[in-house]
Amino acid sequence: MTHHLFDRIALVFLILLISLLQACATSAQKTSGMRNLMEKNRYDLALLEAEEQLSDDVNGVMENMNVGMLRRLTKDYKGSNEAFELAKRKIERLYATSVSEQAGATLINEELISYQGDRYEQVLLHLYMASNYLQMGETDAARVEILQSHVKMDEWGEPKDEVPFMRYFSGILFEMLGEDDSATVSYRKAVDAYNNTKEKHGIDVPLKLKHDLLRMLEKMSLRGEYNTYIKQFSMMNYKVPDNRSRGELIVMFENGMTPQRAQKVFRTWAPALSLNIKVAVPDYPNPPKAINRIRLKVNNKHYPLETVSNIDGLARAALAEDMPGITTRAIARAVLKKKSEKEAGDKNGILGQLAMMAINMSTEIADTRCWNTLPQEINLGRVYLPQGEYIIQLEVLAPTGHVVDTITRKVKIKAGAKSILTNRWTAPQAKKINTHPLDNNLSRQQSSASQL
Repeated sequence: MTHHLFDRIALVFLILLISLLQACATSAQKTSGMRNLMEKNRYDLALLEAEEQLSDDVNGVMENMNVGMLRRLTKDYKGSNEAFELAKRKIERLYATSVSEQAGATLINEELISYQGDRYEQVLLHLYMASNYLQMGETDAARVEILQSHVKMDEWGEPKDEVPFMRYFSGILFEMLGEDDSATVSYRKAVDAYNNTKEKHGIDVPLKLKHDLLRMLEKMSLRGEYNTYIKQFSMMNYKVPDNRSRGELIVMFENGMTPQRAQKVFRTWAPALSLNIKVAVPDYPNPPKAINRIRLKVNNKHYPLETVSNIDGLARAALAEDMPGITTRAIARAVLKKKSEKEAGDKNGILGQLAMMAINMSTEIADTRCWNTLPQEINLGRVYLPQGEYIIQLEVLAPTGHVVDTITRKVKIKAGAKSILTNRWTAPQAKKINTHPLDNNLSRQQSSASQL
């Protein structure tokens, strides 16, 4: 074979390799621009990118989750739930993964398996759909989403798969609907869920939840259980406050950005081939980001917000649980690909082997898909106030303790009612977040929800 022919083969190989590598970017690479825009509080531009990705796979679970979240952040609650509903239906259809998808994953990469989302993501899907329904005044639909999340967690039947804040949020919603029995059950289950998942995401039972459970047990005259939890919580001096003439402001603050899975490449010895092979797996290469803390200011009095959901921890725990299986499959796939290169060389010579090497290199990517528009954590504050209108402030605090931004809202408090306010913070150094009056209050059985 002449030197000129070898040059032509090398050129063909290079062109093929470049084109294949460009076509097989990881999911993390494809969505990096969207996340960067979110971190600048440009949810409108991030939504445009998410919608473009959705156009490539209109039924994609991850794509619809991201579009749904960004529509929610741009206050298109109906459009948000339409996208979430598509994701939810696709997940239900995917519970039995097809044999062909599994075979493709074995030969090429795991992104060929349709994405169902981790279990915590599936539960949070119901949380955000319920939140959107409350914003639109459709409390019955919100209740349906809550119940569907309960069915899912109960069917799994594994304490480690509980999402504690979903149980807590359920109690809040049931209280708003006047369903005290259901609220008490949800608060009780939330306490159990936080205890059962503490090692998974590092959150103790929130102090506010302890107060809420004790308050409801007292209201339901369940004195024996009340006394049991008083001892369990080491709150022997606790007294249920008399807030019958007051209303409650509940603040839910979504803080930061959930971690993005990245690709990790390593080499390992393959006895079947008697050589080292390269393997790609998903990874969270960086520790959780340090994020600003949040406090509520009402009438010049400060109230700290508690962390009630560590989504960063849930994400890392979910991947860690799956990693043994992921790694085993990745090694087996790398061995098969090396064998295919040798077979191609035996049949078609050096050109065939080079072509197969190019294909294998380009398709060996890690599955970095995740619901990457979620917050890093959710903070909660519950404050009882006399009836009236208030200008409240959410102060964003740097690690040094100084205020880096202030979000101002107007709220109406009604005696015996609950008003829920939510906000999302993704840009630690943003100069200012737009302020606007809180509106669209919902009322039902002496409870109300606004902008949840």
